[in-house]
Amino acid sequence: MTDRGIFWISGWSVPAGLLKEAAERALPSWRHQVINPGPNALASAKAADATVLGGFSFGASLLLNMDDPRPRLLLAPFVDLKSESGLGGAMATTRIRQQLRQLKRDPTAAVAAFHQLIGMNPPPLDWPLDTADLVWGLEKMLEPGKTPPPLPPDSLAVAGRNDPLLDIAALQMVLPSLHVIEAAHDLEGLLAAAAALKQDAR
Repeated sequence: MTDRGIFWISGWSVPAGLLKEAAERALPSWRHQVINPGPNALASAKAADATVLGGFSFGASLLLNMDDPRPRLLLAPFVDLKSESGLGGAMATTRIRQQLRQLKRDPTAAVAAFHQLIGMNPPPLDWPLDTADLVWGLEKMLEPGKTPPPLPPDSLAVAGRNDPLLDIAALQMVLPSLHVIEAAHDLEGLLAAAAALKQDAR
């Protein structure tokens, strides 16, 4: 590859700037462009001048069914976050609905509770999040999921065995190429593993 550009869609309530900084540390020879997930995220990915499409968590989920031939780099992907679907998610539908209600009442508290669940430090205050996009994201996660097509050639999907959001055994059934590492919903750890796997694949 000559361009070595990755267009990323970040995770729910994970500011794009946070992912960009982590990705630049893990894959310093690549050019990284990162956006927050929202209604126009897939259109932006489609139009992006990049050789690889990347996503973390919800961003990775959005990219699973995208019709585009470019390779994917997916961190902590899920086909359907709802545990009842059996498609790799480990959150009950009622829990997601509660999160949505809390988000509409008190966005700061809802985001803080989610970050506590995944073991992530709160993002810096100078990286604001769009509440409308967060609402859209949870509503999207409540929609029925569907088994995705096979990933494009040279794609890489990595998830942590101890991720509180994922049912790894179910996820491996729908994403058989998934690489599972000893980690939780850990952006830095997943990026490090993906960088190592990319290195080994050369």
